Amino acid sequence: MADPDTVLPGSHLTLYYRISLADGTEAVSTFGMKPATLSLGAGQMAETLERCLLGMRKGERRAFT
Repeated sequence: MADPDTVLPGSHLTLYYRISLADGTEAVSTFGMKPATLSLGAGQMAETLERCLLGMRKGERRAFT
């Protein structure tokens, strides 16, 4: 049985995220707003970003470059 606290393909997520340019300029942020809710694999977020989320645990924070 899958662990409900681990992000897997098809997981339904609610999260805050920030996307910044290489120079540090913030392009998109959900901080200070309601968190984003999405389903992995539904095309709501770039596939590259979805792959970064796979395997993360509930409450975990990460930065990706």
